[in-house]
Amino acid sequence: MKTVDRDTAGERLRAIVASILELRPDEVGIDDHFYDDLQSGSLEKVEIAVRIEREFGVGIAADEAARVQRLSDALALLRDKGAIS
Repeated sequence: MKTVDRDTAGERLRAIVASILELRPDEVGIDDHFYDDLQSGSLEKVEIAVRIEREFGVGIAADEAARVQRLSDALALLRDKGAIS
C-alpha cells in the first residue's frame, strides 16, 4: 500500500463522494454529513466504502464503515490504517 498526504487523500475522497452522489467536488465539504447534509442513502454509503477500499488499497470492516459519516471520518480511518501520512 502506497501512502499519500492528507490533502491528496482529501481530494481523492471528495471526488469519490461527489461522483457517487452526482455532485460537484466543491459541493462536498470535509465535515458534511453524508446523510444529513449530502442526502446520501444507505446503498450510496456502501458504495463510498467500497470505492475507498479500492482507491486506497485498504480493507474496511462493516463496523468501521458504519462510523464513517463524513470525509473527515474517512481521513481519520485511512490515517489509522496507515494509508495516509
